[in-house]
Amino acid sequence: MVALRVLPVVVLVGVATFVLALVRRRTVAVPAADHAEVVRVARRTRTLRALGLAVGAALALLVLVGGQALDALGRITSLAPAVLGAGVLLGTVVGELTARPRVGARRSAAVETRTVRGVLPRTWTALATGSATVLGAALLLGIAWGSADDLGRAGRSFAVTCTQVIDGTAVQIGSSRGPWPGSYYAVPLLGALLVLGLLAALALVAVVRRPRPSVDSLDLDTLLRRGAAANVLTATTFSALATLAPVALFIASGLADSGCASTPLQSAVGWAAWVVAPLALAGAAAALGMLLAGPVIRVADQQAAGSGVAAEGTPVR
Repeated sequence: MVALRVLPVVVLVGVATFVLALVRRRTVAVPAADHAEVVRVARRTRTLRALGLAVGAALALLVLVGGQALDALGRITSLAPAVLGAGVLLGTVVGELTARPRVGARRSAAVETRTVRGVLPRTWTALATGSATVLGAALLLGIAWGSADDLGRAGRSFAVTCTQVIDGTAVQIGSSRGPWPGSYYAVPLLGALLVLGLLAALALVAVVRRPRPSVDSLDLDTLLRRGAAANVLTATTFSALATLAPVALFIASGLADSGCASTPLQSAVGWAAWVVAPLALAGAAAALGMLLAGPVIRVADQQAAGSGVAAEGTPVR
């Protein structure tokens, strides 16, 4: 089976991208005296985002283990990536809404118009949007091509019928393969995708609306906001890709040889799904690694700021 042949390669690529993301962790060194308030706020937001990741990971594991006991067909289990991503997004929202400069800490304020677009990193915006779009398209296709299984559960199988000539007699044959990501699975997953999108939007607005520090710390604050926005998009990308990988695999398996000739569209979708599944898994592993290896702020003396660690102003992913 093709899936079994490519699985070791997919796992190796996923592990490699995960490790690479961990080792490429970035550190931003700042002088404590100059940017103490920004450092305090940034550490609080990062701590709560990490707490959200930890809680989300624990709940996702609970969904994976307990979900199978509640629903052996996997509808609950399939929501695990969305649960982890939601944890990160909720942690970000709480951190950004509760992190406020101390009264009197801002000596002056900049006159500016802040927008979500201004803090969005282009690469992660494209990745998050693209992965969510592909996942949505795959689920809608699954709904359109889904059929009821032998117990009448809508959208759990992919069924085809065709006419073949056997011993000179035209015989209509049919086959059904599953599990298939039809309405049985796709509707809850589309709902989860919508909730994640709303949480991501809320988190980005919270990042933008957090009060600015003094003018002297604006550049560093901007970098840290862009890093927070990147983490929001990374969590969204992880959830979408980690969900897309099994969805694409089920589509590819369902469209495999069924005894009836496939249409050109079905063949194209089947081959595309075989390509998308490992790529999505590797991308999800990389995104998870980046969530775990978020940028760290290191408070340095004025003399140490230029040594071994990235100096103030280093781009945060």
